[in-house]
Amino acid sequence: MPKASDTLWDLAIAEVEKRENPDDDGKHVGVWEKSILFMGNKNGGKTTIILRCLEREEIPKPTLALEYTFGRKARRHNTPKDVAHFWELGGGTSLLELIRIPITSNNIRSFAVVLVLDLSKPSELWTTMEKLLQVTRNHVNKILTKLEKTNPEVATEIKQRMQNNLQRDHPDYELVDPFPIPLVIIGSKYDIFHEFDSEMRKIISKTLRFVSHYYGASLVFTSKSEALLLKARVLINHLAFGYDKSKSVSVDHRKPLFIPAGLDSLSQIGPPPASDSDIGKMRANTPLELWKKVFEKTFPPKSSCDLQDTKDPAQDLQYAEYDVDVMRAQKNQTNAQDTIFCSEEDNSLYFTYSGKSNVLEVKELNYQVNTASQIPWYENLAHMKMPWTWKSDPHSHVSIIQNLNLKVQSGQMLAIIGSTAGGKTSLLDVITCRDHGGKIKSGQIMINNKPSTPQLVRKCIAHVRQDDRLLPHLTVRETLLFVAKLRLPKFFSDSQRKKRVEDVIAELRLRQCANTRVGNEYLRGVSGGERRRVSIGVQLLWNPGILILDEPTSGLDSFTAHNLVITLSRLARGNRLVLLSLHQPRSDIFQLFDLVLLMTSGVTVYCGTARDMVQYFTELGYPCPRYSNPADFYVDLTTIDKQTAEKEMESQERANTLANLFLEKVKDFDDFLWKVTEGDNVATTFSKERSHLNSEEAINMPHHSSDQLPGVLKQFTILLSRQVSNDFRDLSTLLIHGFEALLMSLLIGFLYYGHEKTRLSIRDTTALLYMIGALIPFTVILDVIAKCHSERAMLYHDLEGGMYSVSPYFFAKILGELPEHCAFVIIYGVPIYWLANLVPEPEHFLLNLLSVWLAVYSARAMALWVAALLPTLQLSAFFGNVLFTSFYLSGGFVISLESLWTVPFWVSKISFLRWNFQSMMQIQFNDFTYEMTVGNTTFQIPGELVTEALDLDSHPLYVSYLVLAGIVCSFLLLYYLSLRFIKQKSSQDW
Repeated sequence: MPKASDTLWDLAIAEVEKRENPDDDGKHVGVWEKSILFMGNKNGGKTTIILRCLEREEIPKPTLALEYTFGRKARRHNTPKDVAHFWELGGGTSLLELIRIPITSNNIRSFAVVLVLDLSKPSELWTTMEKLLQVTRNHVNKILTKLEKTNPEVATEIKQRMQNNLQRDHPDYELVDPFPIPLVIIGSKYDIFHEFDSEMRKIISKTLRFVSHYYGASLVFTSKSEALLLKARVLINHLAFGYDKSKSVSVDHRKPLFIPAGLDSLSQIGPPPASDSDIGKMRANTPLELWKKVFEKTFPPKSSCDLQDTKDPAQDLQYAEYDVDVMRAQKNQTNAQDTIFCSEEDNSLYFTYSGKSNVLEVKELNYQVNTASQIPWYENLAHMKMPWTWKSDPHSHVSIIQNLNLKVQSGQMLAIIGSTAGGKTSLLDVITCRDHGGKIKSGQIMINNKPSTPQLVRKCIAHVRQDDRLLPHLTVRETLLFVAKLRLPKFFSDSQRKKRVEDVIAELRLRQCANTRVGNEYLRGVSGGERRRVSIGVQLLWNPGILILDEPTSGLDSFTAHNLVITLSRLARGNRLVLLSLHQPRSDIFQLFDLVLLMTSGVTVYCGTARDMVQYFTELGYPCPRYSNPADFYVDLTTIDKQTAEKEMESQERANTLANLFLEKVKDFDDFLWKVTEGDNVATTFSKERSHLNSEEAINMPHHSSDQLPGVLKQFTILLSRQVSNDFRDLSTLLIHGFEALLMSLLIGFLYYGHEKTRLSIRDTTALLYMIGALIPFTVILDVIAKCHSERAMLYHDLEGGMYSVSPYFFAKILGELPEHCAFVIIYGVPIYWLANLVPEPEHFLLNLLSVWLAVYSARAMALWVAALLPTLQLSAFFGNVLFTSFYLSGGFVISLESLWTVPFWVSKISFLRWNFQSMMQIQFNDFTYEMTVGNTTFQIPGELVTEALDLDSHPLYVSYLVLAGIVCSFLLLYYLSLRFIKQKSSQDW
């Protein structure tokens, strides 16, 4: 019975003792009440583990600073339910001060800690573990120190309980330092960790075994799979509800570890994974310190910036609350300059460029474009303009860039913003030596103090165009893997190429769609933002030092665009120079920029740090209004308004004034960037801001100045594999083409069906043979032209970027489409022949099929040439139709060959329809006699007379095959020359 003088604390202690000590009948009495604190890596899976342990089927939500939940379970029927309090610390190591809230002197007796470490981030593992355990241990020791004065029995009991985890006869009893309260270490994301190199897994596993044994903790590896989560639940249920803990042990590093406290030993763990000489050089005062140095030698730790980065949790997306954030934003708008540049926290790996830092300089650049040269020749012809007048208009020369100075270096992201026709894309084209139709009047582009040349640009600059040029039927991983095989040096092994691809997929956040088709506007695939990131990944694979993007957010929703620019910012922090052009970025995108270049009508209105842009214009008398996006406001301010002549003059004068003021302010600066104070050095500032990244874990991309790309034969095999993979994935198109061939074959065959006993007449047989060779090639021509034009933009940029040469692509294209062509001809040619009851001998059938095969392939080869020769789909289709019609009319059936006048007669010489018709006629008529009935009289007519009457007997049969083969080779040669000497731009680029 409680006494009247008992305090609430005395009653609580008595209740706990009553629960822990069963009654005489051995039954459990009272309520078991425990508290557990979950902490560890950010996004390490703490919430998922808690929900699974509590058997809750909920979708994990982002953890706030400190979350609380509880669980209740009854040991037996009709007994009080035990209670477990679950606390979860968010923010990784950035919110350590919150640990003191759940751990108090009132609950220390029933408290336990679960440390969740993300096995997929070994570079963060030791730092996270060390900080969290150190702060927790210091806090617990302070509580125990106080308890020794107020309640020494409880303090002694807690210490004794932890020492009992390791029996006194254990050989390591004197060598370990148990944690003051129960501790469980959980290694999460084992599914990713299992894909690591075997040696890496061994080092991590041994290290965690030592740490767990040293602290008297239990260790378990887990993932989202139920089998592994079950083992973690066993340990947590033991802490939370007193369930029996498993006695099984798994210490094999090739399998998930499961080691309850006290069941491991230093002799089983072995020495640190380093050579004796290395260990001898390491100065360590404790075994724990020695293991730390060995581990960090293999996995250099990231420089932790959590404390300063997440000082304000309101800036972390995982703590977002819409209503609160809106009110906070309204309050912060009172000082737009200070608040718009809140740091974006990103704890991900940086895809670091490991080569020398790059410097891009633009000096006194004046660039002029001849707008007349931008008009395609076919449009000039359509307007009846003579060729000598196409480029002679004196008013067509327009200055696009005027007196531009710029200097950017690695580690910086420069955004070029401005209104339409402001010169943004032209500047990127000049930098990448793509100044088609333009001319640099003065100034120069310097890359690392060397004049920019196409060869230099190809070596160090990756250019991501505004539209995505990818094969739609390949998956994201396959697309990147094919590029890796083509662009990475040939001394890279297959495993290295695959690892590079996986690194890029991880860096660009594409894991969730890695096995999804890329797609396009016609085929459903990945989203627009994901497709844009794939385009960036294609360029990122070969580790460029400079990354240039033209309107990367075009066509994307605001959220996707924001995430994409965050990715680009992260790439810039990896010692890379990033240039991108945008129209008017929203405010949360604008805050990610390091530098901003504001252009209007080719002049520079501002170029400097993004965070100082508002202050610069404020000093000029143009402050940014409250609640306005600085990018929107200042782009509108400098845009030339052409609604009326007065507005155009006024806005042009304002833009020129601002440009002159800016030029006056930066004329004495070496880097031409505006600074808040004259003594500031922007380059130094950014190098300091990013200096901590050098020591962070990086996906190291070795740089070799003398990279040797795969040879022509290797390129051919890779391109052939890519061609076949992409074509045969397009199952719907293949089925449609096959059904089309079969349907036409059946329609024609059944038209001539029903002559099993008597042959077709001479007239019907002649018409049938010509129809067989003339109908199907026309559909092939249209299909091939359309397909080639859909691929030509990607082909142009691949060739321009030096990914491969024309020859391997040509042969891969030809051979890759052969299986489809053969199947198409067989499906078309076989049913017709037997339904129409043509000559049944096998050799005649095979010769007929070969002739059709050559004729259809001639049409395919002609279509390939026409598609590569002309710039638009309409022009290619028109020219292809003209050629086919000419060949059709001069084929010897519509009009006899002997009746042709000179021009069509020579056209018939190269008409594949004529030679196909001639060969099939000779196959069906030569050496056979046909009966012709006139009235009651039947005549026996030799087949040779039929071919002679149509003038189709001038050459023997084999000549027809040789001519058809020659026509095929001629068209293929023309196709190769067109690929070689005509730039395969997309239609909008002509």
